Amino acid sequence: MNLSFHKLNREVNENRYSGPEGTIEYKKLSLKMRNAVRDVYNMINKTPDPIVGKIDGIIKQVSKKHNVSVDSIEDYFDNESIK
Repeated sequence: MNLSFHKLNREVNENRYSGPEGTIEYKKLSLKMRNAVRDVYNMINKTPDPIVGKIDGIIKQVSKKHNVSVDSIEDYFDNESIK
């Protein structure tokens, strides 16, 4: 992900409690990817501040748990933050 720190921090804070369920990009995902993305948001919500340095580890954990690639999850967040 090539987001600036401030943009990423804003994105995380905006989505921290709401999650992605209503977005167009989320609706395009397979069930497996939806579960993975939902887990990323849940882990972010449970992680104490500062979380920016922990996001890569969270994505890696979730990708392993759901057997999806790290790149797929990162691509989703890239697409979501562009929209």
